[in-house]
Amino acid sequence: MSKNKEIVLQLNDIFTRIVYKSNFSLVNKSSSVLILDLLRSCASRDLVIIICSNLEKKIVSLLNSKSDFSQIKTLQSVFLTLICQVSESFLTKYYGRPIKISQQTLTKCLCTRIAIEDIQLLFQIPLYCLIDRECKLFSATFAPIYNAATDSFLEALFENLIIEISNCVLFIIINEFSDVYDIRQNLFKANFLSVRSLERFKNNFIWQTTIKATVERPKSIYNSRYGLWVIRTTGIYYKLIYANRSTELSHLRKTPLATVTLIEVFDFIYSRFDEIFYTFGNGLRYSLTSVVGQIIGLIWRGIIEGLKY
Repeated sequence: MSKNKEIVLQLNDIFTRIVYKSNFSLVNKSSSVLILDLLRSCASRDLVIIICSNLEKKIVSLLNSKSDFSQIKTLQSVFLTLICQVSESFLTKYYGRPIKISQQTLTKCLCTRIAIEDIQLLFQIPLYCLIDRECKLFSATFAPIYNAATDSFLEALFENLIIEISNCVLFIIINEFSDVYDIRQNLFKANFLSVRSLERFKNNFIWQTTIKATVERPKSIYNSRYGLWVIRTTGIYYKLIYANRSTELSHLRKTPLATVTLIEVFDFIYSRFDEIFYTFGNGLRYSLTSVVGQIIGLIWRGIIEGLKY
């Protein structure tokens, strides 16, 4: 059996397991807002199935064309194309007629812009690991905590990719198509059918995403961590894992860089306060010990002298 056929079979097994788990529950078990929370259970399962199908076809196409996965710009373009295809397929299924997503809609999507910044961890590493479980990029990112991509780890990477794609797709839908009542009626849970409840949810998600981009992401980069969305039979969970992100740290600019600088300043001040309080505590303890000791000594001597008479 050729190498490509082995990879395709392995990829098919991964997505089959993910779809199987999605049939049980896609309830958000994390403390973060997830746009899948908007959808009725049947709609969220359909979205995951559509993403898996399109993603598998796209990866097989890349393998057959012998594409170079090292080109970040190419992977970003593939990622955007994938979001466009999934959005159109999902909307067509639930609206009943073909809908086209423009390039401008993709590029102005907040979720898409943030996802593209993490394209290496999000998309490039899973692709490399399909070909070689111990590839240099994986080792450089996750060693020594993880030395090779196990089946469960690789599956988790693809689950994370699927959830991030679903975020991008649904963000486009609530931004561009939430005014269409037929789409709201067919997709959203009953408590999100009103414009007010939907707008409240959207504002909460935008706020969370903005904080993630400006504070949480640079903080994670600085702490060498990466957040993974994982799908289990009991729901969707979020966990932080170790990841070497020194290259990303060197490329931070503007607000994210200011966040890292503030963290460094806070760490410096905090350590200095520790030293000051430690020195002050030692001095206070010495003073109290000396003074109180001398007072007790004088009182004791006074008592002894008084007993002599």
